[in-house]
Amino acid sequence: MNNQTFSLEIREGKLIIPSEIENYLSQFSDNIQVFLTVQSTSNDLANKWDKWFEEVENSQVLNGAINPEDEYGQILINKYKNQGLEL
Repeated sequence: MNNQTFSLEIREGKLIIPSEIENYLSQFSDNIQVFLTVQSTSNDLANKWDKWFEEVENSQVLNGAINPEDEYGQILINKYKNQGLEL
């Protein structure tokens, strides 16, 4: 199998496929597999998750709660909802 590596441009979140790649694909259209690897130098997402997990681990269960485990669960669910996640 022949391997060729191309670099794609991204505009407004969409991959831009240059004519060089389209020409290559049309030459070998019958026996082609395309793999996509996304590399990012930004670690923002990982940092946000690290911060989120740290906040959850440091969440305090309110004293005097009838059932502290339920209170912790509610705090955790509220944290998910505040970030726009649905359960």
